[in-house]
Order: sequence, then structure tokens, then C-alpha cells
Amino acid sequence: MLMHKRAENKKKWPSYWIGPGGHVDEGEDVLLTAIREVKEETGVTIDEDNIKLKVLAFHHHVDRGEVWVEYLFRALIPTHQTIRSSKEGLSQWIEIPKLLKMEKIFPPSKYYFDHILNDRPGIKYNYSEWKDAQLVKVISERIGKY
Repeated sequence: MLMHKRAENKKKWPSYWIGPGGHVDEGEDVLLTAIREVKEETGVTIDEDNIKLKVLAFHHHVDRGEVWVEYLFRALIPTHQTIRSSKEGLSQWIEIPKLLKMEKIFPPSKYYFDHILNDRPGIKYNYSEWKDAQLVKVISERIGKY
């Protein structure tokens, strides 16, 4: 699985492993954002026909009155592509058994890794509640069979 280790100087989740990603630019749809962010952070090109939405996650930061929305995709990537790191952090392929045992993985990931990695049908809905940067509650369920 292609993973991205956030730079140590990042304000949020420094040195944590997470899938490549970032912010949606104004007027941009989330699919094109995912494709663009993977290219910017890893150098890997994803074809629009080889990517699909797998998880819709809401992160409610109760103490700050913020809600972050996260869209997670599964993509088929040709093996001949070389990955690179960026100013955002280190990118590398990590074998799934190793990934599942690693520390410093973005905490809610364990609730949707199986759905993404095994290409389960439908879209996984994930609601995470946070307080003082600590995960305190998670609701996770599959919706539909898309």
C-alpha cells in the first residue's frame, strides 16, 4: 500500500503514516483532488478510470468546534511507477502485514483499512469524535453496495 509519512515539522500528526492527500482547491472535485495530491506528494500518476471512493469520514473536533471531512479512495497503480518523497514527507510502498503492525498510523485508519485494502463492497462511513487531539469515539459502518 502506498503510504506517506508526514514531515516532522507538521503541526498536525507529525511523523505519522497516512495515505497521501491534502486539501480540496476551490472549484475542484474530490476525485481530482485525490489524483492531484497523490501526484504532488509521491510522483505517482493515477488514471481516473482506476480510482474509486471507498470511505467517507467525518472528524469532529469537539473542543475546537471543527469538523474535517475525509474522502478515501482505492486506486490501482501500475507497478512501473517510481515513487518520490516531497517537502510534505516520505512516501513508500509498505506491505500490508507490516502496515497493520506499525505504530504512528493515523488512529482512525484501523476502522477502514480492511474495507479499502480488501475492496469490500459499498462505501464505509466513519465518524470520529476528538477532544484535545485524542480520539474518543468512533462510529463506523458500511453504506450501500456500490
